[in-house]
Amino acid sequence: MRLCLVITLVLFWAMPATALVLDQDTLWTGEQSFTDDVRVMPGATLTVAPGSIVRFVGASLEISGRLVARGAEFSGEKWEGLILKGSDDTTWLSDCIIKGAATGIFVQGGSPLLEGLTLSGNNVGIALRGKAAGKVSNCRFVDNRKVGLFLKDDSTTEVVGCHFEDNLRYGAYLYHAQPQMFQDNTFVRNATGLMIAYHGSDPEVNDNRFEKNEVAIQVDRAARPTIRSNVLRGNQTGIHVYRRSDPLVIGNRIEENVIGLLVAYSSYPQVEGNDFIANKTALKLEFQSSVWEAQRGADARAGETSTRSAFAGQGMRSVTEDDRRARSMDGTVNAKGNWWGDEGTAELIKIGTDGNPSFIHDGRDQATFVDAGEEYPLDKVVHVPWSEVPLTEKKP
Repeated sequence: MRLCLVITLVLFWAMPATALVLDQDTLWTGEQSFTDDVRVMPGATLTVAPGSIVRFVGASLEISGRLVARGAEFSGEKWEGLILKGSDDTTWLSDCIIKGAATGIFVQGGSPLLEGLTLSGNNVGIALRGKAAGKVSNCRFVDNRKVGLFLKDDSTTEVVGCHFEDNLRYGAYLYHAQPQMFQDNTFVRNATGLMIAYHGSDPEVNDNRFEKNEVAIQVDRAARPTIRSNVLRGNQTGIHVYRRSDPLVIGNRIEENVIGLLVAYSSYPQVEGNDFIANKTALKLEFQSSVWEAQRGADARAGETSTRSAFAGQGMRSVTEDDRRARSMDGTVNAKGNWWGDEGTAELIKIGTDGNPSFIHDGRDQATFVDAGEEYPLDKVVHVPWSEVPLTEKKP
C-alpha cells in the first residue's frame, strides 16, 4: 500500500507551499495555500477532506492522476483553476465550491463526475474539451463573467439538474458538442441562457426551464438541435434561431416573453406542437428571406460581404455549403400545429385561414427588407392548421 502523505496547515496565513509534485496518494485537510502549481501525477490520488479550504495565488491544481473531493472549497487570486487531464470516472468532485478562477474546472478528455458543485465568480465555470464524457449534475453556475458551462470539441458530457443564474454572457454554451443528455436544468437572468452553435451541435435539449433571460436559447451558425418540452417564460426572447440554423422546436411552453420565437438570416426551423401563450409577439421573422439566401447567402458566409454582415466571424469556413443546406426553402417558415393561446386562437377563428394574425410578424406585415442597398422579400410563416387546444402540460 502506498504511503499516504498528509499535509495540514492549521493557519490559513501560514507560509505558502511552493511548487509541488504529488506522485503518491495524498490527503489534504484543513486550510491550504499555494503560490505555485500543484501537479498530481498519473497513478497518484489526491483526496481533499470535507471542510477543507484550498487557496491558490496565481497558480493551478493539475490532475493527471485522480482527484476525490467532497465538501471542500477551492479559491484564490488570479489563479487558473482545476485542470483535469484525461481523468476517468474515479475522479469525483461533490458539493465543492470553486470560485475566482480563470476557469473553475478545465476538463481535457476523460469522464470525471462533477456533482453538486457551486461555481461562481470565475471567467468560465466549467470547460469541457477533447471529447470529454462523464457527467455534470446538480451544479450551480452563478455570476461567472463569461460562461457558466462551456462544452466543445465533440464533448458528450451529460448535463442534468443544473442551475444557471446571472452569468454575464452565457449560462451554457455548446460549441461542436453533443451532450448525451441535457435536461432538467434551470436558466435564470443570464444574458443568453443556452447557446448552441455551429454545424455538428445537434443535441436533444429536453425538459429545461428558462426564465427572465435576455435570450433564453440561441441556435446559431448551422446548428440543428431538437428543443423539446421546455418551459420558456418571461424572457426578452424565448428562442432566437439565427444564421442558417434549422432546429426542431417541438412541444415547448413559450409564455409571456417579449418575443416567443425570433427567426433570422436564412434559418428554417420546424415549429410544431408548441404552446405560445401571452407573448407580446409570438413569432417574428427578421432579415429572413429565401431569395436573399439563394442570391447572397453563400457569398456572405464566405466573407465577401461587409464585415458587418450577420455571417462575419471566424470558424465558418470549416462548414461547407452542403452542410448548411436547408431541409426545405420555399419562402416559408413552418409553424403548423401549434396552439397560440386563448386570445390567439379566438383571433384565428375570427380572421380565418387566410387572415394575418397580429401575434406573428412576417412578410404579410413587412413585405421587404434592405441589405446592401437592395430589397429582398421577407418570408412568411405557415401557421395553418393550428391547434384549438393546449398541447403541453401546464407547469407552475
